[in-house]
Amino acid sequence: MEQQKQQKPKVMVLGTFHMRYTPDIYREEFGDLLSERRQKEIREVVDKIKKFNPTKLAFEVVKEEEEELNQAYRQYLNNDLELKIDETHQYGFRIASELGHKKVYAVDWMKSVGNRGMGQVFEWAKNEQPDLYKYIDENYRSRSDFDLATKSIVDLMKEKNEESSIKKGHEMYMAVARIGTVEDYVGIDWLRWWYQRNLIIYSNLAKITSSPEDRTLLIIGAAHVHLVSQFLKESGMFDVEPAIAYL
Repeated sequence: MEQQKQQKPKVMVLGTFHMRYTPDIYREEFGDLLSERRQKEIREVVDKIKKFNPTKLAFEVVKEEEEELNQAYRQYLNNDLELKIDETHQYGFRIASELGHKKVYAVDWMKSVGNRGMGQVFEWAKNEQPDLYKYIDENYRSRSDFDLATKSIVDLMKEKNEESSIKKGHEMYMAVARIGTVEDYVGIDWLRWWYQRNLIIYSNLAKITSSPEDRTLLIIGAAHVHLVSQFLKESGMFDVEPAIAYL
C-alpha cells in the first residue's frame, strides 16, 4: 500500500502596498482610505482572503512589539480601537477577529548590522554609476505601475500578487547587487541586510507554523513576497499557497 503523503502546514504570503504612506503621498489620486468607496474595496479583499481560512495571522511588525500589537488587537476586539490606515489593522485585525483568533503574531526584524542604507546606495550609484542608476530608476522605481487613480484596491492587490509583478520586484534587487566596484560592493552591502531580514521573517514564521493543521497568513509589503516564499518552499516544511489564487 502506498504510504499516505504527510500533510504540511500551509502558508500564504499576501503582498500589499503600505497604506500608512498613502494619505500623504497619494491622497489626491487615491483618495482617503477611510472613505466609503475605499472601505468597500478593502472589505472585498478581506472577504476574499478569509476564504484561505487562516488559523494564524502574522504581520510586518518587529518581534519586539508583539505585545503592543496584541494589546491593540484586544482593544479592537473590545470595540475600543478605531482602525488606523494600516494594512495590519485594515486587513489583519478584521480577518483575525472575524475568524475568532485570540492572538496575532509579529515576525519582522529591522535592526542595523552596520550596513549602508538603501538611500545611500542609490545616492552612490547616482554619482558613480549614473547609467545603472538610470536603468534601475526607470525600470523599477518609477511610480508608473502604481496607478491608484483608476484602480480599485482589489485590482491593485491582484497586481501586487501576480507572479510577473513579484518576479519584477525581485529583479530590482539583482540590479542593486551590481552597484559598486570590484573592491567596494555597495549594493550588496545593503542586500545582505535585506536577505537577513527576510530570513529572520521566514524563521519567525516557521516557529509559529509547526502543526500540520496550521494555516498561517502573512500580510507584508509586496517586495518581501519573493524571498519569503522562496525560503518557505525550499525548507521543504510548508505548502505555500499563492495569494493571487484567492484574489
